[in-house]
Amino acid sequence: MSSIHSLSKQKRRLSVLFSFAIFLIIIVLDIGFLSYKYFDYQKQEIGQLSLQSQGILKTIRENPNIEENIFQGKWLPSPIGIHRNGTSGQLWTRTRIQMENFFLYDRQNNTILFSPQKDDELYFSILSTIQPKTKERKIIFVLNGNEYFFFNTFITPKIGAVFFSESRMTFENILTDIFIYLIGAILLSLGVYILSSRFVNNTLSPVEKNMEQMEQFIHNAGHELKTPLSVIKSSLELMKLSKKYDEGIAESIHELDRMNNLIQALIHLSTVDENQENSEVINIQEVCEKLKKNYLASLNEKHISLNIITKKPLFIQANREYTEIFLSNLLSNAIKYNQENGEINIILEEKSLTLQDTGIGIAKENLGKIFDRFYQENNTRTENSFGIWLSLVDRIASVYKWTVIIESEKWIGTTVKVKF
Repeated sequence: MSSIHSLSKQKRRLSVLFSFAIFLIIIVLDIGFLSYKYFDYQKQEIGQLSLQSQGILKTIRENPNIEENIFQGKWLPSPIGIHRNGTSGQLWTRTRIQMENFFLYDRQNNTILFSPQKDDELYFSILSTIQPKTKERKIIFVLNGNEYFFFNTFITPKIGAVFFSESRMTFENILTDIFIYLIGAILLSLGVYILSSRFVNNTLSPVEKNMEQMEQFIHNAGHELKTPLSVIKSSLELMKLSKKYDEGIAESIHELDRMNNLIQALIHLSTVDENQENSEVINIQEVCEKLKKNYLASLNEKHISLNIITKKPLFIQANREYTEIFLSNLLSNAIKYNQENGEINIILEEKSLTLQDTGIGIAKENLGKIFDRFYQENNTRTENSFGIWLSLVDRIASVYKWTVIIESEKWIGTTVKVKF
């Protein structure tokens, strides 16, 4: 399994784990909210029953003969809601309170003393249901499949009062709330998964790109190192068979030099960052004059004229060794891929350098690939070229934040502009 494939699996796994964690957090919050909602609803219902009972009990207790009157069934105080005799003004016995969620009972005999619907059997059933729950400090009872809240209090030592109301939050309501919150949690988690996937991809894409480049780099480096070793082995075997050593030794030395150049380039490529601090003020014109002398033999061999045009002095702050490597590789390519009797112009300005050549040029579709490690156009491959030096140029420019702009036209020439 490749590192890229493994990283892709890890990205998906990370997104899934993050989304699952968010889902669990949402579920926990939903459970907490629903629990709070349910118990707060209970508290509110009991509070309403308590307030309701206080007003009624206050009215009842203001009558000093309330207990005797209730047991005798003579009358109940009018503020609760009673029927009066329109002619005599006398109170009806067993008066009807205008509330259906209230009844009075005898605490000793558990008999119903007053019920608004005059259905003592129904209210006795309620009383029998809530008495054990009162001892257990519970506030809910179920009757005929319906859930009720109740509040049990005492009017006198012998008379008790029960207030109750049907719960509007049924089991079906709770299941509906759970279903809605669950669907919401799932949808939100899916949204989080999509967003986290994008975030993880954007965060790790540079790492993935570097790993992909590293795998390609290792493959290409191995291939480039294997080629000269194969040549050296063939030369040694040929020397052994033919007893002719001069040609084989020369070929082996040539291939070893190629290997040394490749290894040196790889070392430079890996140590650019380390030498960033060893910087100094550099006169670019002096560097260009030095490089012109170094490449004089190559220039004369192809009859190429090199012109250094200084419009304004150019000084930069950088590591001298890597600055020379940077410019040397640009100039080397301009010479290597130039035509016979060609021309190279290096134009220096205050903050930029422009290098123009009359070489074979680069196809437009390949301009974006020239800085890739080991990349070479098919018609530019040479035995002394590895395609790694421009990658080093790009690396140095990246470290010092230089901008390299390349324009090229096939068989006409290439212009490289470097903004420091």
